Amino acid sequence: MDEGRAGQPEGMTYPVSLRMQNRLAVVVGGGSAAAQRVAGLRVAGAEVLVIAPELSPALADLASRGLIAVRRRGYLATDLDGAWLALGCTNQAQVDAAVAADAERQRIWCVGADEAVVATASVPGRLPAGAAGRPRRILVLGGARSGKSVNAEAMLADHGPVDYIATGPAPGAGDPEWDARIRDHRRRRPAHWRTAETLDVDRALAAPQACAPVLIDCLSTWLARVMEDCGLWTGDPGADLKLAARLDGLIAAWQATRRYVVAVSNEVGSGVVPATLSGQRFRDELGVLNARIAAECHEV
Repeated sequence: MDEGRAGQPEGMTYPVSLRMQNRLAVVVGGGSAAAQRVAGLRVAGAEVLVIAPELSPALADLASRGLIAVRRRGYLATDLDGAWLALGCTNQAQVDAAVAADAERQRIWCVGADEAVVATASVPGRLPAGAAGRPRRILVLGGARSGKSVNAEAMLADHGPVDYIATGPAPGAGDPEWDARIRDHRRRRPAHWRTAETLDVDRALAAPQACAPVLIDCLSTWLARVMEDCGLWTGDPGADLKLAARLDGLIAAWQATRRYVVAVSNEVGSGVVPATLSGQRFRDELGVLNARIAAECHEV
């Protein structure tokens, strides 16, 4: 290989992170590679336009709910008009090369299907073909509004049935912000996913290996409700023992599960110290729970 200046191989790339909030990204292609790109771009807040004659089930679902724009036909150079970023994801060398050439002429950022994701957020490892029947435990951590749920959902976006375990309080309890979050989650969720609003995560984890993948969203709302159920805030003298038993039960179920499971949890202990004793206790308990779950994961 020829070398450029300073002994570096010619043609080496320079990593760039683009702010995509409210900017147009044109994704050419409708398969699994395109679906992965779209998931990352949506996390980054981009407006997404997909150009493809056919769409994967995940992309078709997003289009049906108005979350992405679609032109169901072959690619035209004019499709890049007004774009900030172009992505060639057709796996057809001639088409992807045309996208790159047109993007260069218009001075538009462009990446191919085999290049690094250019966005302010990326997608973790997706569910490989045939992996649904193999046990695997994955934990997705992040702060509030960091896109952790969207990332977790993207990992299973191209799969068929998924058991979605919602552990938060039901809507309609007088918290408009919480109700809005639930509506947003429901709107994103594919129609063929099965939702269970429950704290009985142990039962879901104990289901047979042949069952669909399971997504738990999230462990932090599970913990908050379990701490309340155990009487931690009402002075119940046995609250600590009850909580320890619930936590040990969850860890045991997590260790023993034969399912492909993705769990989401908040990371609340990296910044501001809570002003109340209850807030500090929750922060500490969640930090320990996250660490115990992470220690028994294939991927975090």
